[in-house]
Amino acid sequence: VRSRYGTATFRNDRQEVNVTDVQMATETSPLLSHISATSTMKEEVDSFEANPDSHINSSAPNMDCIGGPLDVSFSMTVQNMLTLNTDSMTFTAMLEIDFKYSLSKFIELFEMNDVELDAGNFEFPYIICNMAESQIIRSNHFFRLADDEDVQPWQVSMYGSPKTTKRKLKPGQDDHVDLSKVIKCEKICMIGTFRYHSKYLHQPFDEIFAFFKIATDGRPGTESIKMFFHESDSSFVAFRKQIRDYVPIGDPIPLDIAMSHEYKDGGGPSYPRVYLVQRFRHQPFEDVVKFYTLPSLLPLLLFFTAKDGAGSYDSTVETIALSSGLILADVALLFVNKSPTMTFSEQSLLFNLAYLILGTVSCSAISMSQVESLSHVYNVCLYVFISLSVVLAGLTAIVHRAIATRSNDAIAKYLNERNFDLLNDLV
Repeated sequence: VRSRYGTATFRNDRQEVNVTDVQMATETSPLLSHISATSTMKEEVDSFEANPDSHINSSAPNMDCIGGPLDVSFSMTVQNMLTLNTDSMTFTAMLEIDFKYSLSKFIELFEMNDVELDAGNFEFPYIICNMAESQIIRSNHFFRLADDEDVQPWQVSMYGSPKTTKRKLKPGQDDHVDLSKVIKCEKICMIGTFRYHSKYLHQPFDEIFAFFKIATDGRPGTESIKMFFHESDSSFVAFRKQIRDYVPIGDPIPLDIAMSHEYKDGGGPSYPRVYLVQRFRHQPFEDVVKFYTLPSLLPLLLFFTAKDGAGSYDSTVETIALSSGLILADVALLFVNKSPTMTFSEQSLLFNLAYLILGTVSCSAISMSQVESLSHVYNVCLYVFISLSVVLAGLTAIVHRAIATRSNDAIAKYLNERNFDLLNDLV
């Protein structure tokens, strides 16, 4: 298997959904979980600043990834990150995707010799596999005429001079046009809802790996396609902006690979895949205060129990009554925070509940003693109980954050190293 980042072997744990146009497809394990590989990848090739006045680019991808029956240059512009839904683990974005390929090779590969040479009649057979739903805003199809029959898709830009573009090649009028010099360009602008990868368990210290996965629809002939990222025609600025209380970490990572559907033995034809992945980190301050800090500080109210006429605490009744109110407040917070799984924040709240019940029973048992000298012991025990509540809440937050950070850093490391075999084990 060849990629512009190097050479590797891949396998897939499921068959692709076969659809013929921009369709919905959702995978069970969203972040590259279908990939298993042992790979040695080199670092990304340097991109260049394209000349805005020219439609020809001079920067070439790794030549290992091209040279197939049909080489397809792919570029993407993320226009805006619109919404984020952590319950369904989806985000909504507006984006543009571009495909560029040789018209003559496309016609030959898919046997379309009898099709009228109208740009709208030739569409690249792609799907976005982690897309739940979409709305196509517009699409633009045109031919780019080159001077050299050896021109490659990665040398042609979607942007630049309109003088070399045509919507239709008319018989007789354009008989002099050599189809080997024609590059088909297509741009699709859409608003879509996409699944992302995250470990919901880690909230409020969770992270999001938002990504787009573009693949072919698996029709006969697509196994002969080589697809690679054209970064000079791409823009990921909107993918690096904060969405809700999640901030981006680092730059988006583009990947172009190929893998076999025969994942068990690694045989069979290979099909192209293109990914764009961005890591987002949750800003946990609000949830830390709500689920860690406040529940640990509320037991301070147990100091303010009523005194009788002699100035002694009626600790048995007052302590149990006040503690019961605190327990009900924590239980109400659990019901308000409806989540599909038991998160770290809810685990902290449950731990605080159990500690509050245990501490209240222990302190009340001391206060019910008829030995007058134990009243001072009760006050000391209450002070220790409340102090430990704060300390344990802090330690719980530190441990939870460390666990989440270690897991997310491991995913990011394997992603940066293109180590898909270990990444598959994590996600």
